[in-house]
Amino acid sequence: MVGGVAHPRIDIGGVEVVPLCDGFAPLPLADEAPGHDVDWPAERERYPWAFEGADEGSWAWHVHAFLLRVASDLVLVDTGIGHLGHPPYDVAGRIEHELAEVGADPEDVRHVIHTHLHADHAGGACRPDGEARFPNAVHHVHPADWAFFAHADDTEDFSAWDGMLILEDAGMLDLSPEDRELVPGLRVVHTPGHTPGHRSAILTDGPFTLLFAGDLLHLPIQITHPEWESNHDEDPELAVVSRVELLTRARDERWGVAVSHFGRPFGGVLRDGEGQRWGSA
Repeated sequence: MVGGVAHPRIDIGGVEVVPLCDGFAPLPLADEAPGHDVDWPAERERYPWAFEGADEGSWAWHVHAFLLRVASDLVLVDTGIGHLGHPPYDVAGRIEHELAEVGADPEDVRHVIHTHLHADHAGGACRPDGEARFPNAVHHVHPADWAFFAHADDTEDFSAWDGMLILEDAGMLDLSPEDRELVPGLRVVHTPGHTPGHRSAILTDGPFTLLFAGDLLHLPIQITHPEWESNHDEDPELAVVSRVELLTRARDERWGVAVSHFGRPFGGVLRDGEGQRWGSA
């Protein structure tokens, strides 16, 4: 694991969005874009930040959560990996340190949006001692993910299920399935495929919109080819549908995009001839 990496915060209208970084680990490129012959050296030249710190056969898998200051509320999109990292996901949770660095108290967080229940997104919800890290927050989980991870092998599926049970016992979960606005300007939308209950979040303030993509994306090649299936997805065909739909909207409506696993977490989907590409913020 390489230590946490500071990233610039951005403003979406009157909402401050702060990326919180647990750090990164190298993951093998051989596991990406199954069935496709990718020119990885060209990708490395085009997006050097996506490979920085990784060897020739790997990419730099970053772990980000996002803090939003929405009016008087603090909202988190995901919680980082917590204490659940293990090889090759050899990253240690730093979310409390990252929050302290930006002057945010975990007790002031009112909503936590879990894009899904893999450990690198939901592992920071509870401390190693089993206490809720954000004791005054409502944790929003899609019920399809709740049902799926209840029957998953934790080792095999790298999930944060035990922490979710702690939150359930404390009455801190909201399992409502609807796409809806949680606080003014911030919506959750069901984008299944990576997991059955995978969600993305969409923040809008005035003319500005930012999509929190969750695990719709892992590498920039998926912007160029959103129709390619990924071996990270439980239902690759359904994930393609979700990815194409939201990335098309992001491109056509000029949304910003926040990506959990990119070395540079903010950017957008740009037209490139008849296709599209990633443009970093």
